[in-house]
Amino acid sequence: MNTIFKIGTLVVFLWTSTQMVNAQCKPDECISKMGNGYTFLKTYQMEKIGNEMEQSYVFSKETNYMLILCDKDGGAKNVEVTLFDASRKMLASNYDKKNNKYYPAIAYNCKSTGMYYLKFNFNPESECCVSVLAFKR
Repeated sequence: MNTIFKIGTLVVFLWTSTQMVNAQCKPDECISKMGNGYTFLKTYQMEKIGNEMEQSYVFSKETNYMLILCDKDGGAKNVEVTLFDASRKMLASNYDKKNNKYYPAIAYNCKSTGMYYLKFNFNPESECCVSVLAFKR
């Protein structure tokens, strides 16, 4: 009986470990979706942290930025990101409320150097989300 319990515990542990690896989002897949001429800046990775996360980054004037979103399946369904300026004015979002559609990326042409904020909201049932910030001049 003790041997059967140990084997059962090992099987459950191995299965759980495999499921956790499969659920992880892969930044490389998201990086590969960067547009031509864009340079990688930063990756933001979220795994079962809740419904919301905010990050900040200093954007430079006359620079184009792109934020690409990828969930565990490589898409961006149920992952919303909103870009705000330093005064918390909304500038862009990947979610179109009118059509209830999520887009896999947002692009922004920066008009003023300063601190910008990225607010991520994702479905709590989503297992992970990776986003890649890139730029081109």
